[in-house]
Amino acid sequence: MANFFGLKQHLLPWLVLGGVTLLQAVSGTRFIYGTCSNLMQQRYSISRAQLNNLIVASESGRLFGWFSNAAAEFLPAPMILIIGLILGSIGYGVQYLSITNQLPFLSYWQMLLLNVLAGNSICWINTYCQLVTCKIFKNNCDTITAITSCYCGLSGKIYTSLVEGIQGKSQDSSIYLLFACLGPNLFGLPVTLLNCLEVVVDEYEETKMLPFVFVIVIATGVYAVVESIAQPFRQLSPRLRVVSLVLAVLMLPLVVAFLMVANQLITLAKWDSKVMSEEEDSKTKTKRFSIGGHRIVIMENERDGNKKEANGDENWLKLVVKSVDFWLFYWMNMCGATLGMVYLNNLKIISELQSYNDAYSLLATSSSYGFFGRIFSTIFTWYTRENSVISKPGLIMFMMLPMPVVFFMLMSSNNISLYISTGIIGSSSGAISAIIGSPITSTSTSSSSSSSSSSDQVLISLSNSVVYQPVILPTNIPIGTLIFGFLAALNYQRDGHKICFWGLKCHQFTFITWGCACSIATSLSFSLYLRSRKNNLQKT
Repeated sequence: MANFFGLKQHLLPWLVLGGVTLLQAVSGTRFIYGTCSNLMQQRYSISRAQLNNLIVASESGRLFGWFSNAAAEFLPAPMILIIGLILGSIGYGVQYLSITNQLPFLSYWQMLLLNVLAGNSICWINTYCQLVTCKIFKNNCDTITAITSCYCGLSGKIYTSLVEGIQGKSQDSSIYLLFACLGPNLFGLPVTLLNCLEVVVDEYEETKMLPFVFVIVIATGVYAVVESIAQPFRQLSPRLRVVSLVLAVLMLPLVVAFLMVANQLITLAKWDSKVMSEEEDSKTKTKRFSIGGHRIVIMENERDGNKKEANGDENWLKLVVKSVDFWLFYWMNMCGATLGMVYLNNLKIISELQSYNDAYSLLATSSSYGFFGRIFSTIFTWYTRENSVISKPGLIMFMMLPMPVVFFMLMSSNNISLYISTGIIGSSSGAISAIIGSPITSTSTSSSSSSSSSSDQVLISLSNSVVYQPVILPTNIPIGTLIFGFLAALNYQRDGHKICFWGLKCHQFTFITWGCACSIATSLSFSLYLRSRKNNLQKT
């Protein structure tokens, strides 16, 4: 019985992690508008500019993510997930029923409201995943949370492979809305049931398993990229590709669970069970943490000396507005990572204007590279958290460098350029998004350094602060989507192959506009890096 309990303690946490990983992998639904754009335009007779407003509405729904953070203080974790699943089912499910003529025709304002609900549902699901992860993996909560969050970048790849396996190349894009409605429910409810069992992984086992986790995650990213571009994989049957991809996603928790169980069996064979139980009890007693569960609590533990100042300062808005580093960071993110999202949202019409007929493979490629970019930046941040080889502003600047170039490359109307540009934009924007949202920080951060004005500390505090992040920082995404998406929509509506300015076709002029904006973002990231380096030198 003791052996069984020991195996359960080692196996169940990683099974829950597998469920959370799959839940994240089917909840990243930003790609929906890249697949359903033409269908929505035809069904509702809306323009490209109106379609862009629907995307802005979805991103605006994420601005209310602080509701889920606040609710987590009063509601049990399963209720947080149920609320997210209900909002997502309404947001995507009603649109699917209407677009397939199973419900009456929706007005444009009803569609806007449904997209706000759909966008907000993801915040509730993410909050639940953070709560569950931090409850089980208390000692490395930041790292495990960052890794599982990376899987939301793989959603586009999973959905396109799944639809191709069911329908083949001639796809009905409305099925993406159905999967976005049902997918989180399919994996969320079993995770809730597993999470009812009280299991916690101790610090020694977490630390010992992290290298294996990193290797498996990297292998999954490499497989996703190779499977998208390698010809031998593309010649496999679509259903076989779906099965192999799902197994690759499941490989992380299952392999680690197997290793933990094997380690437990070997340990029990070597040592007396009584001695081991006493050792485990002593370990448990020495590691007691408050099970508050998510980033709010982590930030308070890491930044003890500055917690009261950060949460109790009534003039925090005034301080942020006056911060040069904040505005450099804000506009850099808007013209960088957000612009990459706008490109991916317009990927279907871009492929049509470039006379490329396989838009779904481009979407799968961007999703695979986006996932790989996320895991690269997450693992790099973890390995350099104690002694920074390169600061966060430096890493962002490095990821920004190729983006302006590839936007200008798109003017060539070449399929190879389109593929290369899509891969680079996906990986760069994914990496930047992971860096900005990563909760991984150095545990040795002191209160004096946390009050520093360096740009690196601005990135750390803004990416984890309960006040700053949900209120100010994410506003750059809907604003950037509105501006850049609207400019693109105007050019597309003029007829993409028509000459607009300086002998350029309209869609080529869009790429020039985006390239110039991305060049500005790269300059801002360089300025942010220089200010960070200057402040760090002054401290030393």
